[in-house]
Amino acid sequence: MCARITLTTTTTEIADLFGLAYDLSQPPRQRYNIAPSQSIPVVRFSNGHRELANLRWGFIPHWAKEPKPGGYVNARVETVTEKPAFRDAFRYRRCLVPADGFFEWKHIGKKKQPYFFRKAGGGVLAYAGVWETWNGPDGPIETVAVLTVPANPLVEPLHDRMPAIMSEEHFAEWLNPKESRAEKLVPLLLPYPMERMERWPVSDRVNAVNADEPSLLLPVPEPAKPKWVQPNLFDVA
Repeated sequence: MCARITLTTTTTEIADLFGLAYDLSQPPRQRYNIAPSQSIPVVRFSNGHRELANLRWGFIPHWAKEPKPGGYVNARVETVTEKPAFRDAFRYRRCLVPADGFFEWKHIGKKKQPYFFRKAGGGVLAYAGVWETWNGPDGPIETVAVLTVPANPLVEPLHDRMPAIMSEEHFAEWLNPKESRAEKLVPLLLPYPMERMERWPVSDRVNAVNADEPSLLLPVPEPAKPKWVQPNLFDVA
């Protein structure tokens, strides 16, 4: 599951990577701990060009009468074309989520140690996503889910899933509103090569959804493995 991401890159880098040739009147602010139910920027095709829009992270199907609280954070690539919640959005409303990293947690004894994953050396990544408009009681809400694929060997020790990170050469095909064939689109969604990524442990302050500051990404010492203690003969079972 991908449930925390970061976006600290500059507006210029985003515009250059995604071919946003026009002025970004509302550039995304630097975010160091984006959580579900918060607003995230997405790149999508609209009115004949690519645009950067802010959507709520937590997908709600357009037909939902009583949506799941918080919506769907992720959608699995293996089932996104079949599940009623996502199949229409996959065909007609695909997007890319600019990001420069994500967090996962490793169980060490009774503690969960957060780790930060990013592109080796840093830089912008593009997570594949699907978006939808839900007409709620207070008006329409645009929501998004990040697609996930099986984890590569760098991520797998912490979690069996990771974001579907798309290569730049596939952006146009993924965002093309005239392309809806699963046999053409699903092969674009592969685990990102582990040799092109890096990770390090970070402070557990990232566990708090209201924490959002640069220091969250600073490395901390690798946690020690818990020592096994020989039970005392008279310990009560």
